[in-house]
Amino acid sequence: MIIKSSRIYSSNGIVDGYIYIENGKISNISDVCNGVVDKDYGSFRIIPGIIDTHNHGTMGYGLMADNENREKIVRGYLKGVASQGVTACLPTSTFALFETIADVAKTKIDGAKPIGIHSEGPYLNRVGEKGIDTGHPNIDLKHCQDMVDKAQGMLKLVAIAPELPNAKEAIELFNKNGVRCAFAHSNAMFDETMESFKWGITVTTHTANVMAGIHHRNMGGLGACLLNDDVYNELIADGLHVSNEMMEIMLRVKKNAYDKVLLVSDNVPMSGAPIGRYILEGMFEVNIDDDGYCLTDTGRLCGSTLPVIRGIENLVTNMNIPLEDAIKMSSKNPAMVYGAVNKGELSIGKDADFVVIDNDFNVKYTYSEGVCVYDYVQDKNLFYDDFMEKCFLV
Repeated sequence: MIIKSSRIYSSNGIVDGYIYIENGKISNISDVCNGVVDKDYGSFRIIPGIIDTHNHGTMGYGLMADNENREKIVRGYLKGVASQGVTACLPTSTFALFETIADVAKTKIDGAKPIGIHSEGPYLNRVGEKGIDTGHPNIDLKHCQDMVDKAQGMLKLVAIAPELPNAKEAIELFNKNGVRCAFAHSNAMFDETMESFKWGITVTTHTANVMAGIHHRNMGGLGACLLNDDVYNELIADGLHVSNEMMEIMLRVKKNAYDKVLLVSDNVPMSGAPIGRYILEGMFEVNIDDDGYCLTDTGRLCGSTLPVIRGIENLVTNMNIPLEDAIKMSSKNPAMVYGAVNKGELSIGKDADFVVIDNDFNVKYTYSEGVCVYDYVQDKNLFYDDFMEKCFLV
């Protein structure tokens, strides 16, 4: 297969030319055509497929509750994120769906490929701005091992509040089983957070959100996340969760920031849904507004509805960050961190995972291993009808 575009964002720069695909991999990228072009995308930009490592749901499909029709939910979710430019992901789910995700990952998928599982919790401690502290679960090391076992080798990341009793032991258990741990939803301040990095925490969950912020006399958990040179920082770059001014500070402070930041969405099932009021996975009510905020009645942020491609757009359009740097944070970095060695870049020998976008960052086509898994002309009505019936309130 030969794909043509005047703006191919390859690992060696922007190419006006052709992507050659054989057996699901990129065999060449060249400005010379040796064959018949299968798809000519004109001046649409072709960027590496987005790897979203923190995503709870989209298009009405959610991974946060023990839903019926588990396989249908997982497959619908993977198709939904593909429509948003995601070619690989860490489905961020509850324990109940680990086995289903692992089983689906072994099959042919019409959508994004699961390259692992992300468990955000259950051992979290901080409610966050405008929230009410309702306590926290006690860490059960047997349950931690059960998480590893049930995921069938696919558990890649567990988010945990390190100040909880037995957190160090849990982190050591997960690390021993090849699972990264993330600093998340924590009341820990600077010194505690720095100490937890020594225990084996290597990622920080949606950095700046739901952690103690920076004060000029106390740098908080956020300060530790930015001043530690080794940890990788998730970032929701939509401009809503973290202001653009704060993101500028973060990208200036973090050493080698473009190598250490992982763009994520933290999307919930309402991503792609109309504005309104919803029941979030049967747990509590949230409001989706015109800007895309997902808020409880207290004003607490509760996940996101804007996909990573909108974060890329914000960085490029409003913060003047080169697209080449933005896609490094959305694709190459997560591929490297989570061991997806054949993904993350448009270069010879890599999987043919790429996204075709227009000048307004709208996703037109998504390719996973050389197969078009989303076509904006043909793939209509991807939203899960049952979700609107069960969860839409007004």
